[in-house]
Amino acid sequence: MRVAPRATVQSLGRALRLLQHFSASTPEWSVGELAAATGLPKGTVSKILATFQEHGYLLQDPVTRRYRLGPAFLVAGRIAESGLDIARLALPLLQRVTAASGETSVLMLRAGWRSVCAAKVDSPHPVRMAAEVGRFASLHSGASNKPILAYLPEEDIDAYLRSPYFVRRGPRTITDRQHLLANLAEIRRRGYAESDSEVEVDIQAFGAAVFDALGYVTGAISIVGPRQRLAQRPVDEMVSAVQAAARELSQLLGWRGPWPAPWPPTPPGRQIQAASARTP
Repeated sequence: MRVAPRATVQSLGRALRLLQHFSASTPEWSVGELAAATGLPKGTVSKILATFQEHGYLLQDPVTRRYRLGPAFLVAGRIAESGLDIARLALPLLQRVTAASGETSVLMLRAGWRSVCAAKVDSPHPVRMAAEVGRFASLHSGASNKPILAYLPEEDIDAYLRSPYFVRRGPRTITDRQHLLANLAEIRRRGYAESDSEVEVDIQAFGAAVFDALGYVTGAISIVGPRQRLAQRPVDEMVSAVQAAARELSQLLGWRGPWPAPWPPTPPGRQIQAASARTP
């Protein structure tokens, strides 16, 4: 049987082929060299490279004008590497959450100024929230994401609120700075986030933060489903399920302190100093 080819975006394909020319043996390229190597017009190559540079995927030497891979690839690589391990560890916990709640459970991981769905277990109900692994989301919208933003260092929260990512993403997304800061403080006080129609109409969620070995937030586990069905279950029951899973995953990642971890987080250098001061 012949398989029909999938539709692709030609311009994106050209851009990715340009990136594939960067390697350990040829880490730097000029616009002219890439144009000659790919057969693309220099103007097209220049625009593609400038776009990648704007988003941090390429850096340009101000003197030679040659391009090399940028820091965004380091971030993406670390997320991919750690995300695979975290997703593997989280899957049994998500299965437990879904079994207890009857709803879809999701693991979101921080990906720069966004979050990405790293793992999920679907609800057995025919009508359910369609979470997709690999889907990106905004840190300030929805209980699956806000626990991540809530436990970031203060300077990172401030930078996020001044970034282009802080915009409306759904019917009830909080877009007022003071309102959101108050909501983040409430999340830290209660140890969980709750949302209703912040991303999609009539979709409700409960989420709790996951911490790494140093006590820094790395993601969140959440229950997501239709409001009319979640309204029939005790809130405490759903909150307990996501908190227990988030706490256990944090422990699997090496966090040995209290859960939730203290906020604001203590820089690693200060943690070492504090531990030394306690040593008799």
